[in-house]
Amino acid sequence: MALEEKSGTVTVNNSAEQQPQAEKPQVNQLEKAPPEDLASEEEEQRNWRGICIALLVIATVCSLIITSVVLLSPGPEEPRVKNPRFSLEEVITGEYEPRLFNGSWISDTEVTFRDPDGAIVIYNARTAEKTIIVNNITLKPLNIQSYSISPDRKYVLMSHDHEQVFKHSFTAKYKVYIVESEQTQPFLPDMPNAVFQYVVWGSKDSQLAYVYRNNIYYLNSYGSEAKPSALTQSGEEGVIFNGLPDWIYEAEIFHSNNALWWGPDGTKLAYGVFNDTQVDVMTYPWYGSYEDSTNVYPQTIKLRYPKPGRPNPKASLWVADFTQPFPVTEEVMPPVEIKDQEYYLTAVEWIDDERLLAIWLRRVQNLSIVSICQSGDSGWMCRKHSQEETNYGWVDMYEAPVFKKNKRSYFLRLPVADGKAGHFKHVASFDMSSDRKDFLTHGSYDITRILAHLEEDHSVYYLTTLHGIPEQRHLYAVKDLTSNNPREQRCLTCSLDEDCLYFNALFSNEGHYFVLECLGPGVPRIEIRETLSNALVEVLDTNNDLEEALEDRALPQIETFKVPLKGGYKATVRLYLPPPLRENEIIKFPMILHVCSSPGHQLVSEKFHIHWGSYLASHKNYIYAQIDGRGSGYQGDKRVQEVFRKLGNIEVEDQLVVTSYLVSTKSYIDSERVALWGWSYGGYTAVSVLATENDVFSCGISVAPITNWLYYDSVYSERYMQSPKPEDNYIGYEKSDVSIRAEHVRGKKFLLIHGTADDDVHLQHSMMLIKALTNAGVLFRTQIYPDEKHALLNVKMHLYQTMEDFLEYTCFKSPERPMDMHNGR
Repeated sequence: MALEEKSGTVTVNNSAEQQPQAEKPQVNQLEKAPPEDLASEEEEQRNWRGICIALLVIATVCSLIITSVVLLSPGPEEPRVKNPRFSLEEVITGEYEPRLFNGSWISDTEVTFRDPDGAIVIYNARTAEKTIIVNNITLKPLNIQSYSISPDRKYVLMSHDHEQVFKHSFTAKYKVYIVESEQTQPFLPDMPNAVFQYVVWGSKDSQLAYVYRNNIYYLNSYGSEAKPSALTQSGEEGVIFNGLPDWIYEAEIFHSNNALWWGPDGTKLAYGVFNDTQVDVMTYPWYGSYEDSTNVYPQTIKLRYPKPGRPNPKASLWVADFTQPFPVTEEVMPPVEIKDQEYYLTAVEWIDDERLLAIWLRRVQNLSIVSICQSGDSGWMCRKHSQEETNYGWVDMYEAPVFKKNKRSYFLRLPVADGKAGHFKHVASFDMSSDRKDFLTHGSYDITRILAHLEEDHSVYYLTTLHGIPEQRHLYAVKDLTSNNPREQRCLTCSLDEDCLYFNALFSNEGHYFVLECLGPGVPRIEIRETLSNALVEVLDTNNDLEEALEDRALPQIETFKVPLKGGYKATVRLYLPPPLRENEIIKFPMILHVCSSPGHQLVSEKFHIHWGSYLASHKNYIYAQIDGRGSGYQGDKRVQEVFRKLGNIEVEDQLVVTSYLVSTKSYIDSERVALWGWSYGGYTAVSVLATENDVFSCGISVAPITNWLYYDSVYSERYMQSPKPEDNYIGYEKSDVSIRAEHVRGKKFLLIHGTADDDVHLQHSMMLIKALTNAGVLFRTQIYPDEKHALLNVKMHLYQTMEDFLEYTCFKSPERPMDMHNGR
């Protein structure tokens, strides 16, 4: 018997000529045996030794295959993963979404919210008394989606039948619950089926304002016989917006569905007016229902949508005065330093009954002016109190300040230098009687929000990251300049619970109590605390049911670490690892990288979230990765502004460099099966990575991607890229256009997904990319969802099934494909 080794295979040859039959040798004949007989015996021994080695190799390979199958096949019988894995439907339908705080403070001691039974209650933090305002029996048939209580506690305004307009805005019908009679009636009884754009109580009694067909109306006292007063009459659908932001202000500046600001005593109402007359019109089709036989021609939706270098809406600030027999309205003039330029109105806050503070931003977004506005002989005028300007990068002042109770000073988040580390956002104190600015905090960490000031302990309360730990958020207090220990800091949450590292807080009207939300990494919990002592007052919710449900699930293993980058930076990396993975074994797993990379965004944090990546790691045994590189947020302005004027460059490079590092250092990552996906800016990053000459990724998914910054909105594009004019950054826009690199996607597997009714990232982006890919001879897959907006809310299951199918059977090439996509999900 002989062994032949050809092309990596072992062949056993049993020909008789090569296996001579020798007689059994006698002991006394050994010394005289012919040399050729001895050679034959040695050859036969070598043959048997080779056979044994080959069989051993085959047995070893088989055992590894069997081991892999046993470890990776899902099922309750497997030894390592005994708990059930996540299903896609559970994750996408929000079965593991925690209950968060759903209420608001209505005084310094009282907070209102809906209890677990659905009733609207008022809880008094001082007395621990809980009062039911509207019981769940009344609310259940009404299908209420939001509510608010009038200042005099006589009425509860309740909205229902919401229809989404843009990201934050919606239209709705409203009912009013009369507390005394326990009766419910339409908001305006003579307009029972009217659909309103916004309704809000005033600062006193039962006064309110509402927006109907883009105009503002005022009611001095709900329930009285007085008729509503029209404060504006210029409203025009899609063109002139009174008390409501237009598309660009809603999406990029206010992040809100209204532009109304009540004065403290209810005698005045400030409101924004947004005139889109000069703004270019973007159109997209609306196909309607396939079940409607009368729906023969698609409709055309028109949207005023400003793009870089094109005309912007004109914003103006107005004040309505209710101290006269009839309301008087007057425009508030911007400060002289900015009124003759193109500008944005970014924040409004009343100082007292007669003065308000307004923040204005130059269109190129390198200068922001904080102004004090009040009425005088020449009408309502604003004068500059302070300003923030930069020679490189952008200024982002979109938050209203927090005032001291005596209104002698206010607090804003502003950047301050910390040596070579660059600028970080910190608490700045401004004296109202001068232009003096003093920073209360300092260091290489970012304050993320200023929440309140408490006069009794001379402290400003704020949320912040920690030095070197941008994933966490903690509640801190710092002494103001009137304290005996100015700038002294204390952390209120750092030692509360090891499962609580990411917090949010909502302070009562005067700051003596606060709702504290522990948002992760453990299951969220909600409680009320007393501010001065930080003592626990009441636990509102612990999400115990969710915690118990997760104990019975096969959760991913989570690993978070840093990877060095160019320029002395470090990327924050998080890996969601399959439950059966063990680092000391040779089994390799596919990896899918989730990318975002939007300037200032943060993917890796300690916030609790069960998402699609959790499912992929748990159910599919995929490694799910997230990387925060240069351009990501909450690690200083220097880091985030590395992408200035060159989007699609540095952030793409970091995703490639870090992924290459992971593949080369993590033995459990299968380097032949590495894919990436992203949505919106993440979709842009994903296709930009594929459009580079790299051997790290050969497969990717882009959902609703931006492909050319000339097609996106003016506020966002110009903030990071400045103007596309030839004398400014035309070349930067040209280089950031991913379509010009479409040919580099050739040979890679690519899935492009978009909704036709996307009012944020228009289908134009994907259509132009499709043209470029087609012209370059690139083969790829496309999934278009008719009448779906940017979030693809109505097709989420189909969306994630499509992406999963693409990953499994195209990217990672599993051998079998089920006939029905619902099988095994």
